Amino acid sequence: MNEQTEETIGYIVGGSLRDGLYVRLSVSPEKVKEGSFVVTDSGNWRFYGLITNLALGATNPRFADERPSRIESAFIRRALMGKTLYTTLEMYTTLMMDISQLTRLEDWDNAAGLQPVKTVPAHHVPVRLAREEDVEAIFGKEKPGSFVIGYTLEQGYPVRLDLKKFVQRSSGIFGATGTGKSFLTRMALAGLMREGAASALVFDMHNEYAFD
Repeated sequence: MNEQTEETIGYIVGGSLRDGLYVRLSVSPEKVKEGSFVVTDSGNWRFYGLITNLALGATNPRFADERPSRIESAFIRRALMGKTLYTTLEMYTTLMMDISQLTRLEDWDNAAGLQPVKTVPAHHVPVRLAREEDVEAIFGKEKPGSFVIGYTLEQGYPVRLDLKKFVQRSSGIFGATGTGKSFLTRMALAGLMREGAASALVFDMHNEYAFD
């Protein structure tokens, strides 16, 4: 069994550019979680996305209503799971990269970069959980001027902020109440101070960033 087969969690069975993709799981649903990063390669493109939902399905509702323990044949029970009874996850694609010319390791470091998603992958292409190098392709590798601002929720891979690029243009941190905007702002300010990337003038009306 090759590395790709071991990493594959399912294959694409439908979806759209606007509403996201549907992936039929080929592993137990307990091995994947909402919020995990996933990757799929289709032709010349690599698609990066997030798991946004998981749903149970059945090709025949009768078998979904029937408890497996009441089916006498163990062979039939095994055949039902994953075939007649299955799990579908929803994948929201966020970015894509042209991988047609990336044949050597050094090519990845000189890649043209990520692009907004403007197409969809083909039917039945395999989907896998993202590896650390996939997250690095989006957020960058460890280097001078990079700052770890956090970690991916489910897989625990570091998310880095390129401070030199960060200070080149105006930026904002937005979100609903209680989602951690103030904490994330403090982290960004701490990184700027540590690296000496820029000076910051803070207007703190609610005393959120001063010493207690």
